[in-house]
Order: sequence, then structure tokens, then C-alpha cells
Amino acid sequence: MRYGGWYKIAFERELERELTTIRVGKKRILCVRSESGIAVYDAVCPHRGADLSVNGKLVGNAVICGYHGYRIGLGERGSHPFCVRKYPSLTVGGLVFALLGTNDVGALPRFLEELVRSHEIIPGWQKSIRVAPELVIENAFDAAHFKPIHDVKQVFAKPPVVEDGVFTVDATLRVGPSAWQGGSSDDDNTYIDVPLLARAFSPNLTITAIGAGGDKPHYVIAGAVPQPDGTSLVRLSIAMPRPPDGSPPDRQVAELLLQFESMGLEQDRPVWENLTTDITPNYLPEDATVLAYREFCRRFEIGAAN
Repeated sequence: MRYGGWYKIAFERELERELTTIRVGKKRILCVRSESGIAVYDAVCPHRGADLSVNGKLVGNAVICGYHGYRIGLGERGSHPFCVRKYPSLTVGGLVFALLGTNDVGALPRFLEELVRSHEIIPGWQKSIRVAPELVIENAFDAAHFKPIHDVKQVFAKPPVVEDGVFTVDATLRVGPSAWQGGSSDDDNTYIDVPLLARAFSPNLTITAIGAGGDKPHYVIAGAVPQPDGTSLVRLSIAMPRPPDGSPPDRQVAELLLQFESMGLEQDRPVWENLTTDITPNYLPEDATVLAYREFCRRFEIGAAN
């Protein structure tokens, strides 16, 4: 784990048991599910290093370790001989987020609280990919790759800004008509301008507003979590506005949007999984936003990868 900050560590549907361990690089995170909701802690027993979810038992505000039977306090030692650290976490719309490292809570809780007032979150899918997670998140800000990889006609992007600790890029993608944003035509001169507002809340989490003002406006919530084998686990969700009558969004449209996002990742996969990352890059002026994003990431570094 190279970076701290907010991680989208799980879909709530993955956490059926009281105790579930999630891997973030070599780090083990314990998700504890109780009547009060989901809370997140270190998963490693401080006594002898056991994984607390393996044969462990939740008893009140402690876990009985499955290795030696000691009570391990959750967040507080109390009368227990040992305890594990508690991490700030959020469960919103079936998504589970955790703040790892020592970074401030920042804008994410407030942003999600406002989002769910008017939108419904559809949890979506997860995929494993052989690439560093920060490169998955960086993709939203790499304007130069949209044309050759995703067949975007043109990208118009404003310079990036950091607002309330969030790396933000306001852009417009000029695309051909499709089921994604409506219309159909064989005329190469026909296009649709799609607004895109991408926000990185950490090097491992981005929330992007797509198509504001169009007929399929939505948010894409993408998280990339490093795995012990060097791959990344990408979890992608969307948030769609509720109709004026308060009814749920059209599920067929939601599935279509998730399918297009899946296709987009598969277009990126061959490039990502064949990158040579130990060269010295020769950056061009159009890489300025990528370089600014990488500078943003540095404030989240927690030392050597672990």
C-alpha cells in the first residue's frame, strides 16, 4: 500500500459474515458487521499476528481471536489485553469506504451525503487488472489517451484545480452518437459534446459526473485497491438521478451505463497490462494534468510500498 486516503474497500454485499478481511496491498483490513452497521479495523491480532476473521468470534466490542482465544478490543483496549485500530469508514448505497493512513477525512463524507439525497447508487461490478491502482484512477485525467483508446473525437479540458482537498478537472468529450449518450448515425461529422467533471478524493478513488444536462446524466464511482500479488481490484458503481416522482432510476439504463464502463476498462486493459513502468518518461505539454495529478498523489504517500 503506497498511499493513504479514502479507499472503496468493498461492496456491502461482499460482507455477509460478521468478520471479513479485505486486502489492501499487504495490509489486512477487518470489516465488522453488526446491528449498528459496518465498522473497519486492523485485521491482524497484535498478540501473534493471526487474522482475526479466521475462526474469530465477535463478542460485543471485541473479537475472540481464533488462534489463542484472547479478547481483542475493537478500537479501545478497555479491560482487554490487546486492541486493534479503528479506521473512519462510510457505508453509502451499498458501497463501503475506509480512510487509511493519517490523512484528514476531507470532503468525501459531505459529498456522498449530498449525492444520495438526489441520486440512487447502483453498486455495479468488480474486476482484477494487472496495473498499479493509481494508474486506474489517473485515467480520468489523462486526456491524451481518450482518442486512441476510446475513440473520442476531441477533448476540451480546463486546467486542474484542487478544491477542498479534491483534485478536479472540468472537461468536455466530443463523441460520436451511441446508445451511451443517444442518437445513431454513420456520419463521421455528427457528434455529441458530453460534459465530464472528474474528482479524485485520493489516489485510489475518483467520482466523475458525466453528461450533465443530457438525457443520461450520471456519476461514476471508481475505486482501485492494490492486491498482494501486484494486481488491482477495481470496483465501479454509478449513481443516477431519481425521477421527479421519487421512483427508482431506469435499471435498464443503469445496466447499459455499467456495461459501457466495463467495455471502457477492457479497452484500457491491454495497454495497462503491457506497460513498462521502470523507464524515465519523456513528458509532453499535454501531460501537464497527469503531472499535476501525480503531484496531488504525493501528499498521500506513506513511505515504501507495504
